[in-house]
Amino acid sequence: MGQETWPLRLALGLLAALGGLCALHGWAKRWRPQREDPSQKQQALRRRSIDNEEPSHSPQGCAVAQSHNSLEQQRLQVILKFLRRTSDVSNREHALVTLSNCAAFTVNQDLFRSLGGLSVIANCLLDEVTSVKVKAMNALTNLSLNVANQEEMKIWIPQILKVQEAATLSSEMQVAGLPMLTNFSVTTSHHRTMTNSIPHLLSLLVEGTERVKIQALKILVNLSANPELTHDLLCAHVPEGFLLLFDLAISKEVLKQILVFVVNLKKNMNLLQGPVQNEYKVKLLHSVLFGNPTEFSQKIAALVLYQDHEVKQYIARIMV
Repeated sequence: MGQETWPLRLALGLLAALGGLCALHGWAKRWRPQREDPSQKQQALRRRSIDNEEPSHSPQGCAVAQSHNSLEQQRLQVILKFLRRTSDVSNREHALVTLSNCAAFTVNQDLFRSLGGLSVIANCLLDEVTSVKVKAMNALTNLSLNVANQEEMKIWIPQILKVQEAATLSSEMQVAGLPMLTNFSVTTSHHRTMTNSIPHLLSLLVEGTERVKIQALKILVNLSANPELTHDLLCAHVPEGFLLLFDLAISKEVLKQILVFVVNLKKNMNLLQGPVQNEYKVKLLHSVLFGNPTEFSQKIAALVLYQDHEVKQYIARIMV
């Protein structure tokens, strides 16, 4: 029995120790400024896209101190090995939360990749327990802030999309998955892998909570900034109630994002080659916005009364 239980006790002890270091680092952060010098690509991931100012995931808790000696390689290896071998749900959740906190800071993200930790965590998306998948998604969201990690994680995008689309509307699982897709959509490298999910993202704008709407819009804004996806977006089916997003009663954040989405589409339509209008049918995004958009035009005209300078600027660009 001793031989069987000591690895478990060691792993749990390391989890507790890392948790304590996270707490200590959180206390230390209050007394000294953070000093990071991320690359331009790393800054782009954190900026998201035009008007996407919030980070995709704000982890509760904190990572271990940002120094070369803050996260010992052997300890992290033990935690990853423990996660790979244990089947206990509580232990898997505890391990994933600890790894997620450690992955929240750039200095630790390369270490995860070098130790093969990305695939260990990503495999948890195949777990039958939803709570385990949620915590795995949170850890991967933090790790996907790293450009090099994204390149290795891209093979998991189809599985992430599958889990996301199968999740209950506005559930914890769905809320956890959208920020990671936002990270992947910041650069154009992975846009093509997301095109089949455009109808799903549009449906979330109508059916989801405000939090889900905002996160789905961030992804759509990023996709709409890519001229190569303009045709895919304009061919997407529009769910009933889509135009209700263009209303004086809608929240400023949702309204601002949906207007940026339309501005991007209108600008990039001019780059499409040849007479493409005949390809678009009723109830597709092009027809609703740019075909014979009487209802949409009326909605936009009414928004002129919206008391926000930035919103009015977007409206002016749409009406020109």
